[in-house]
Order: sequence, then structure tokens, then C-alpha cells
Amino acid sequence: MARRKRDSEDELDPARSSRDEFYPKSRQGGVVVRIQADYSRRGHLLRYSLALIDTHRIGVDNGRVLGYDNAHGQHHRHCDGKAETIEFESYESIEKRFEAKVREYLENRKG
Repeated sequence: MARRKRDSEDELDPARSSRDEFYPKSRQGGVVVRIQADYSRRGHLLRYSLALIDTHRIGVDNGRVLGYDNAHGQHHRHCDGKAETIEFESYESIEKRFEAKVREYLENRKG
């Protein structure tokens, strides 16, 4: 069976996609927030990954404290080494939830 030719409108649009990494308590603080969202030329969300990493907690999930992504064909959340499927309303709602959890983690984190 021949593969369907991919419509160029469904391809990744680098101009609409974003990748960001920042260190809320400086690099020495050991906390990294990584955000990636890839969109098609039509503006459809193709994939996303939001991760809160604490390099002082390497033992569990390589330091990933919290993460949301849609890898493997499902929307899911990673929390302290466990993954669970979540209901997807919108990327914006997940981004808001992630931001609130990051703030909460930073406020409660010692050091």
C-alpha cells in the first residue's frame, strides 16, 4: 500500500512553533522549565511538551518533577515518575495548569 503524501499544510511550521528553557532561580538553583509547542502550517497543534526539572532530584524520572505532553498518541501528565492520561481541553488550559504547578513547586521548594 502506498503512503499518502503529506500535505504541506500539515507539516511543521517553525515560525509558529516555540521552544523555551528558563531557570527561575538561576542556573545554580537546579530548576529548569522547558516548554515546547509545535504547530502545523494550518495552525494545528502537532505536539507539545512542558517539563519542570529539578536537577537535585535526579533519582526519579531523571529529575523531572512534573511534565505534560502528547507523545505516544495520548495526552498525559508525568508526576514524580508516574504517568497518567489526562483529558485534553486545550493547550492553553494545560499551559495554565502547568504554570500554576510550577509556581506552587517553587514557593514550596527549599533551597
